[in-house]
Amino acid sequence: MVTVPAIKPDIIIVEDNLIFRQVLKSLISVEKLARVIGEANNGLEFLDLLLQLHPDLVLMDIDMPEMNGIEATKKALELNPDLKIIALTQFENDEYFNDMVALGVRGFILKSKGIWELEKAMKEVMKGGKYFPESVKGKTGKTMGFKSATKSTVKAKN
Repeated sequence: MVTVPAIKPDIIIVEDNLIFRQVLKSLISVEKLARVIGEANNGLEFLDLLLQLHPDLVLMDIDMPEMNGIEATKKALELNPDLKIIALTQFENDEYFNDMVALGVRGFILKSKGIWELEKAMKEVMKGGKYFPESVKGKTGKTMGFKSATKSTVKAKN
């Protein structure tokens, strides 16, 4: 039996920390998780890129200069409601989490986690699911469908 390799998503990385962005891009490329088609230093740069490129997935930092990830996510989803966005942050902050989930992000990853968790999140989101870390599950995860690193899917309540 011949297996067809999964098509890797085209992604944009939105991150103001240049070293982190470059390392993340390298890891994603080396691990063959996706094809990085664009990079942005802030939300304004990202929105300009979004008009030119058609990513399958966006990795979005939250705390950035000029336009933060929350505002950029809101504007991006107004332009393309089907856009898949995973929030990346170093802050385990209830307000950030709740704001991004309310806007419609499909995943939330803490920067302190390993590449394996990012890979799981990307795969789950690309399948149409949601992915939130166990540490933030209790904040709003009990009422939505999501995947975490240690728990199975919880069905969304309507």
